[in-house]
Amino acid sequence: MESILSVMQRGVAISAISFLALFVLPVAAIAGKKMAMVDCQATDEKLVYDCMITLTDKTTGAPVLDGEFSVSADMPSMAGIHNVEPVSAHHHHMGMYRVRLGLEMYGEWVLVMDLTKPERDRIVKKLIFGKEGLNISTDVDEEMQMSHKHGEKDTDQHD
Repeated sequence: MESILSVMQRGVAISAISFLALFVLPVAAIAGKKMAMVDCQATDEKLVYDCMITLTDKTTGAPVLDGEFSVSADMPSMAGIHNVEPVSAHHHHMGMYRVRLGLEMYGEWVLVMDLTKPERDRIVKKLIFGKEGLNISTDVDEEMQMSHKHGEKDTDQHD
């Protein structure tokens, strides 16, 4: 028969493991994650954009100074048909990186930033690219439905 002491010790051990699994490990997993702000400007060349990507650490907000990553693009409304091969990003200044993207058409694109340094990570941003204006890329609300006219909102929005 087990003693009361060994049952209590097992209970304490289970509680400690549960605490680690619920609170400590998720914080450690999040600690290395990065986030990106993307600003792309049209160039004189049709469908070519100069993009400035600012990388920061999600938990501290500190700029990522030693990042190495590539950027690829895919048009979600035509997955697999319209995509851009990965292009290397170049460090510009204080956590800011520059990349030049050549897209196949205007509209909604998903940019995928695959980081290899300072640690492996993937950042995905959905943006709308157009031909006019200073800010040709904007974050897209996940609920926004896109028409086949690429870049124009459908009139039948879902709530």
